[in-house]
Amino acid sequence: MRKIANEKPAVSTGLNIAIIVGTIIFPIVGIAMGYTYYRRDHPDLKTAGKNWLILGIIMFLVNILFVSVMR
Repeated sequence: MRKIANEKPAVSTGLNIAIIVGTIIFPIVGIAMGYTYYRRDHPDLKTAGKNWLILGIIMFLVNILFVSVMR
C-alpha cells in the first residue's frame, strides 16, 4: 500500500510505543487493545491490532512460565 506524503498514519508512533511498553508490563493491555483494533476495517489498524494481540499473548505466556519457574 502506497502512502501519500501528507497522510497521517492510522496509529501514531507514540500510541504504538505506549501499547507495546504497556503490554510488556501488563499483557492484558495488548490483548484488549489488539482485539479492539483487529476488529476495525482499516488495514493499518488491523495490522497494529494483530501485532499487539500477538505480543500480548506471548507476554501472557512468558509471565505464566516465569511464575511457574519461580515456585
